[in-house]
Amino acid sequence: MTLANWKEDSVELDGVKVRYRSRGEGTPVVFVHGVYIGGSLWDGVAQRLESVQCVVPTWPLGAHRDPAPAADLSARAMARRIPQFLEALDLRDVVLVGNDSGGGLCLAALGTAHPGLDRIGRLVLTNCDSYEHFPPGSFAYIARLARRAPSLVGFMLSFFATKRGQTVFLKSVCQEPPKGASASRLFEAFITSKASRRDAVRTTASLEPSVTMEAVGALRSFSKPVLLAWGDSDKFFPLDHARRLEADFPNARLEIIEGASTYVMIDRPERLAALLQAFSTQG
Repeated sequence: MTLANWKEDSVELDGVKVRYRSRGEGTPVVFVHGVYIGGSLWDGVAQRLESVQCVVPTWPLGAHRDPAPAADLSARAMARRIPQFLEALDLRDVVLVGNDSGGGLCLAALGTAHPGLDRIGRLVLTNCDSYEHFPPGSFAYIARLARRAPSLVGFMLSFFATKRGQTVFLKSVCQEPPKGASASRLFEAFITSKASRRDAVRTTASLEPSVTMEAVGALRSFSKPVLLAWGDSDKFFPLDHARRLEADFPNARLEIIEGASTYVMIDRPERLAALLQAFSTQG
């Protein structure tokens, strides 16, 4: 499949315009990316899926084309928008797929008790935030700094919008980072829009462990099938994080993806797509 097969649309959620692309028919598979990156992150996997309906939003996490300076862009508000999105599109028996901080938002969504959560039929988490790791490592320092000195973090994010900054960012989350235009495409409007990056600073400031820790009880009672498709070469989200999630979810299984870091979909798209295809279409 090529990008020409995709349909583009948008939906308004709590004062935020969320653009998304979709293609195919069958069980809906909805993707959630992390901060500073757009839905294009998932293209290499989504294009390999058959007999499902792929829905790929660019969530308002910094790469969105429609800045929302008056909207609540906190992590908790973003988590609520996930089930709202499923309701707005009237999607049912959804396979929800999250990565990086987007996976943390999926976990946080489980704790919202939003009625749209009933639309989730299965959950897939690739390497992502969880428990006290929201955000992990050095990104926790950036989140704290965003609360104290947002203009400074805005300056830091402008560096990530440069070619060199993109390279630095992607090297931290990929074993085999894309280069040139392939790299820039992942960042979407984050590269060109100062207003979108200002939105990203506000979201960054809201990232704190309480967001995911408050959802621990909800994930322990989430009885639907869960697939943990986890890269084994990740300094931010090591396999111990996945094993902890596997122990807490009542109906989870862990699949280890060798030679992949945080962005499993970039390092090993074929392997992740195969796992997701089987998990989404199994009886």
